[in-house]
Amino acid sequence: MKLNAMVIACVLLAVTGACNRTQTRQNPHATFEQLSERGRELCRDGHYVEGLSLLQAAADSLETMHPDSINPEGAVRLLGNIGNLYQRMGMFEEAKAANSRAMAIAEAKVPERLQDLWRMRGMTYEITNQPDSQLVCLHRAVEACSLVENEKWRRNDLRHNRTFLAVFYLEHPEYAPDSIASARRTLERINPDFSVSRLLIGYAYVLEGNYRKGIPMMEDAVKIFRTDNDRESLEWSLQYLARAYAKAGDRKLIDIYPEAAALHDSIKEELRSNLLLGMDFKYRTSQLKRETAVLQAELRTRQQRIILISVIGLLIVAGLVAFLIMRSRNHKQKQQLTQQNIDTLLAERIALNSKIEELNRRLAETNSDIKLFEALPAILLEKDDETRFRKSFNDLHPGFIDNLRKKYPDLTSGNELLCMLIALRRRNEEIALALGISRDSVATSRYRLRTRFNLPKDVDLNDFIQSML
Repeated sequence: MKLNAMVIACVLLAVTGACNRTQTRQNPHATFEQLSERGRELCRDGHYVEGLSLLQAAADSLETMHPDSINPEGAVRLLGNIGNLYQRMGMFEEAKAANSRAMAIAEAKVPERLQDLWRMRGMTYEITNQPDSQLVCLHRAVEACSLVENEKWRRNDLRHNRTFLAVFYLEHPEYAPDSIASARRTLERINPDFSVSRLLIGYAYVLEGNYRKGIPMMEDAVKIFRTDNDRESLEWSLQYLARAYAKAGDRKLIDIYPEAAALHDSIKEELRSNLLLGMDFKYRTSQLKRETAVLQAELRTRQQRIILISVIGLLIVAGLVAFLIMRSRNHKQKQQLTQQNIDTLLAERIALNSKIEELNRRLAETNSDIKLFEALPAILLEKDDETRFRKSFNDLHPGFIDNLRKKYPDLTSGNELLCMLIALRRRNEEIALALGISRDSVATSRYRLRTRFNLPKDVDLNDFIQSML
C-alpha cells in the first residue's frame, strides 16, 4: 500500500506549525471574509458540500474584487483549502484548478507559500497514480523553500519537503540508484526521533534486509500512533508494519492483520463517502446552473411578453415583429437547453464511471499484499437515461435517426447510440464511460459499424456520420 500523503501532511504540519504562521490582514471586502469563515465552519462540522459551496463562492468573488482590496495570503489559503477539499472528495481536476489559481497569486504576492502549493499538487498526482508528475512537484517544493525569508520557517519547510521527497523514493526506488539508503539517511538527518520518521527509517532498514534493526523501530512508532487517537495514521502505520512482517516472514503478521483489516475497511468506507460527496457536489452544482439558466430564460421571456403587450397596443406590426423575435429566441433557448440536457446527462454518467475507475485503481493499489476489497462495477446506461438521451438528441438533430434507419435498417439499438455519440463529437474514452463499457468494446463496436456501413478504408467513420447531420 502506498503511504497516504494527506495523512503524513496532517501529522507533519501539526508538528511544524507551517499552516498557522501566516497573519491575516484586514480585508475591506466583507463578503469574501464572511463566505470564507462560514464555509470553513461548515466543513469543520462535517457539512462538506454546503461548506465547499460557500468557499467556492468566496473564491468566485475574487474575480469581481479590486486587486488592491484582496488579501493575497487569505486568498491563497482559501484556494488551498478548496483544493484540499476537492482532493479528498475525488474531484482531482477541480483540485488542480484551485491549486493553479493559488499559485498564480502566490507567485505575484506571497512566494513563500509556493512550497506548500507545490507539495499539495504533488499529493494530487500521488493519489491519481502519476509518479513522474509527483516527483517534479516535490522537487519544485524543495526548491521553493529558498523563497521563504524567515530562516526558522525556511529550515522547517525544507525538512518538511525533504521528508516527502524521501518518502517518494522509499515508495519508488526505481527512480534513483541507492534511493532506499539515501532516503533513510535523509530521514535520519531531519528528525530521527519523530514517530513518522522513525516508522519510515525502520521500513527503510527492512527494505535493506536489516529486519532485526528495522522492525523494532517500526513497532515503537506504531505504539506512539496508538496513543495519538488518529485512525488514519494508525492504519497506514499498521499497513507498513504488516509489509515489514511479511518481508521478514514474521508470524506477528497474523496478530495485527484483524486490526489492520478493520481499520482499512472503515477508512475505505469513508473514502467511498467522500467520493459520493464529490459526485453529489458536482450534481448539485450542475443542477443549480441548470435552474439558474431556466430562471434567467423565464425572466427574459416575461420581460419580452411585457414589451410585446405594450407594443401591440401602439403598433400591430411592431408587435408581430417582437413576437417573431421572441419565438426565435425561445427556439434558440430550447436548442441550448436541449444541448445542456445532453451534455449534463453524459457528463454525469462519464463522471460517475470515471470516479468508479479511479476508485478501483486507487483501491487496487492500496495494499499489494492483502486483498481487502472487490472492484466496483461500472454503471451501465439505464433505460430511462437512454430514453431521455434519445429524445433530447432527436430534438437537437431531428430526422437523423430516421434517415439512418432508412439507409441502414439492420442497425441495432447499440449501433444507433454509438452513431449519436459520434455525431456529438464524443471521444472514444467518453463513449466508453458514458455507456459503461470498456475502451476495447468501443473500438470493436466502431469496427462493426464501419462494416455495416460498408465504408472504404480511406473514409473516416466520424466524418461519414457528421455528413449525415
